[in-house]
Amino acid sequence: MNFYEITLRAMHKLLTDCGEQEYAACIADCLEQWTSNADMAPLLQAFSKKGKFAHFAFEHTVFPTEERNYWTQQLFGGLTAMAMQLAKFAGEGKSVDIRFIRQHFGHPAEMITGSMCADCQSRQISMADIDRYISMQVISAAIVDGLEAGDLTKATEEIMQVKWKDIKALRDKAQLRALNTNVDVSSGRMPMTVCMKCGGKNIRPCRFLKSVKELVFVPLSH
Repeated sequence: MNFYEITLRAMHKLLTDCGEQEYAACIADCLEQWTSNADMAPLLQAFSKKGKFAHFAFEHTVFPTEERNYWTQQLFGGLTAMAMQLAKFAGEGKSVDIRFIRQHFGHPAEMITGSMCADCQSRQISMADIDRYISMQVISAAIVDGLEAGDLTKATEEIMQVKWKDIKALRDKAQLRALNTNVDVSSGRMPMTVCMKCGGKNIRPCRFLKSVKELVFVPLSH
């Protein structure tokens, strides 16, 4: 089984598990065209500006929590990016191995967003901010590891359920960076609207850069 087929099977499983039968059928057709004719054109067409997935969006009611909604959407985006890139490489006559994919697919985020009280200058990041910060690293590594193992079923299921092993470890590390920077971490997923320290409501977005020398975030000018 090649990388393209493994990726399409994961996309089909994800869409099926989310109840998106119409779109899952489209991916099933892409799989059929690949296994029968080694044809990747149907996928490229499906994700073109006028293709089947041009206006696709998951229904929020499918997911029990916003957290699972977010991780499922990010996973589908990562799988789509992988499948499309593999199709484009094949169309250009390029072959890729797992080492090449691991080196070029996805990079850890260098910045994280948060909220700042303009009155007392206190800063806060939410769990949603942390998930946006770690998701690319988690998903790209999970996809590449699954391709190398020849199956993405476990990664697909556990990321959709937010149970994948790397999520907690990277969340904990990000929280420790924040605490080491004297930045509060909210257990919720919504941005700060009222400062917990001074009661101010003049809340602004802020950004932090990951330090490469210490386990801290460096506040950026705003």
